[in-house]
Amino acid sequence: MLQTQKLLKHQKQKTKQMKKEKFTEEEKKILSHYVTNLESDVYCIKNLPEEVIAVLFAFYSRSENTLKENLLKMIKEKDIDLTSAKDIYGQELGTAKEKAAKFHEKWVINYGHASIAEHASMKFALQNISNVFTKIIEDNRLASFTEKSSRYVIFDKNAFYKPKKIIESELGPEYIEVMHILFDTYEKLQEPMKQYIREKMPKQENISDRAYEASVKAKACDIIRYLLPAATLTSMGISINARAAAHAIRKLLSNPLEECQETGKKMLEEGKKICPTLLKYAKQNKYIYETNKAIQELTNKKFSEPATLEQPVKIVNYDKEAENKLIAAILYKYSTQNYTKILNAVKEMSQEQKEKILDEYLKRLEEHDWPLRELEHINFTMEMIMDLGAFRDVQRHRIATQTVQLNTCAHGYETPQDIIQAGFQKEYDFAMKTAKELYDKVVKKFPLEAQYIVPYAYRKQMLFTWNLRELEHFIRLRSGEHGHESYRKIAQECHKEIEKKFPLLAKYLRVDKNEYYLGRLKSEVKFDEKLKKIQN
Repeated sequence: MLQTQKLLKHQKQKTKQMKKEKFTEEEKKILSHYVTNLESDVYCIKNLPEEVIAVLFAFYSRSENTLKENLLKMIKEKDIDLTSAKDIYGQELGTAKEKAAKFHEKWVINYGHASIAEHASMKFALQNISNVFTKIIEDNRLASFTEKSSRYVIFDKNAFYKPKKIIESELGPEYIEVMHILFDTYEKLQEPMKQYIREKMPKQENISDRAYEASVKAKACDIIRYLLPAATLTSMGISINARAAAHAIRKLLSNPLEECQETGKKMLEEGKKICPTLLKYAKQNKYIYETNKAIQELTNKKFSEPATLEQPVKIVNYDKEAENKLIAAILYKYSTQNYTKILNAVKEMSQEQKEKILDEYLKRLEEHDWPLRELEHINFTMEMIMDLGAFRDVQRHRIATQTVQLNTCAHGYETPQDIIQAGFQKEYDFAMKTAKELYDKVVKKFPLEAQYIVPYAYRKQMLFTWNLRELEHFIRLRSGEHGHESYRKIAQECHKEIEKKFPLLAKYLRVDKNEYYLGRLKSEVKFDEKLKKIQN
């Protein structure tokens, strides 16, 4: 309830542009009790109830304020009472911490029980990180991430990452110029796109001004986000156990990008303030670093020219016996026979008998239900191509095994129909072509750093292997009314591809093929209803 109330309250408040944090000495004293570093953009959260942390991380999605600013606001407005909170990481508990460290040294290191580290958790807050970095850190499956949303937050046009290699080269001035062109176009189109949307979809009498304007803003942001470069600075909250954190930091330190290495070092430094022993051996990994470098060199020699996937989604590997094997797995759980015997029996069944089993297994699913786990025995490998903006959402389905190519301008870009119909295609195309011209120059000298230039509109290719249960979740969630049209299309295409090969399985994959314009409007109306209940 606390989380819902705070989100409802803070969503109403107008946020400010990203700026450097400034705190009074008294505010610093308060904050030092709850964060491990007052000066850095990377720090851990401490001494806060889990529910409060959840709210603070939720603010990342819709607020332009920093976590520290939002925490201070909650304390000052007495939304939370932390007067009795003790500093469990303070000096007075130094002896207890020292004993705990020795305990972990004994059991984790000397006895090899690394799994113990999974019971220790950390909360990292990261500010002023690029969207290149967020996609790299979010590749870690065993963690929870919340980052600033391009749908609800207007990004500061001066907040973009400046890769040292590019900035210190002869291409530095052009990089700055292209960033300004992209952000200036993004800023210029904000209000005109809102007005265009209002004219295209006028407000109905039974809809509040707040709900209508919020959905108009969300739609406008969905359209203009295509202009944002991957260098755009954002914020992120991470909840992660110590074992997974050590591995995530190890991968960052082994990544050749300077931003990854610098942020990895900061995460290690701040994380050690919470779990010093459990992060003791997080360091650059020779295997990761040298293998990636060697395979990249081999690939460059043989596959240097780009080849673009000709359809949004293509199944490249699957089991032709998927239906039979799924039914056998379902029956296996409730039987005492071995799998082979059950599978052979399923193969002898009529189509009607098979459908009855699947129907009994899946027909009782309600809106928020997940299918039972037997669907996980069936896997599909799909190659997909989508704009970078869509990938930011699709990547969240980390149960899938994801192999993703670098950001590139090699596969062309998407142009929203609203940009064309509103009369802004000329400005849009100019921004895209200007970005590509710079990208083509930079990629020859700095192929990894060139990723920062790529706007969200440009397409990228990826290979996903996911089980049928996760596919059901992805298709149901991402094809839904509230989704962005770019990833709704991908979810619908995933369903279409499965339907071609397994119409019986596709029958039970819930997909929304309807068209919506103000997809957020229904949610905003529900928001009004919740707000009334709280106010009453």
